[in-house]
Amino acid sequence: MQKVGAYLNTNYSLRQPIEPKALDDAGAICAAMIKATTAGLNSNLRPVIDHLINFVAKEEVRLPDGTLARMRPQKNTLWLDELYTGVLALAQMGKLTGDKKYFGDAVNQVKLYSERMFSRKKGLYIPGWVESIETHPEFRWARANGWAFMAMVELLDVLPDQHPGRAFVLQQLKDHAKGLAAYQTDKGF
Repeated sequence: MQKVGAYLNTNYSLRQPIEPKALDDAGAICAAMIKATTAGLNSNLRPVIDHLINFVAKEEVRLPDGTLARMRPQKNTLWLDELYTGVLALAQMGKLTGDKKYFGDAVNQVKLYSERMFSRKKGLYIPGWVESIETHPEFRWARANGWAFMAMVELLDVLPDQHPGRAFVLQQLKDHAKGLAAYQTDKGF
């Protein structure tokens, strides 16, 4: 993507998607642009979409096993909002292009995050995971669990029925829904 010189030395509000440094800068906006394109709202977004998905798929920090990660607040950390923004962009790009590698990566992210952050006993995710610590705090955060839940819902919405990872994602969503329901009050909270 061509960079506009006048903007390179300023702190303009759209710098993040132009020069992404993290999934926060690229993932959700990429998915939104793909949704706008597939809905027929704008057909001129493809160069920006390609720029953003390139960051998500090839430039974002990953652990050696391929898990999308971030370098803040500590090196090699996982946060459930990254699961959402990463999976959403990858899944939507799979829908847009039909390229199975995007669906495969999205399913793999759900698996990798779930292995590290999902408690089978509680049916809930911890909000963050840090590679450099051995024992992770077992607190749960409702909004973070919402990110994980929506990542799976959004993925299943576009994941082809015959995809080999579909059964895993669907079962993970069911397990998570059961865990969330156990903590829901009669008022819906």
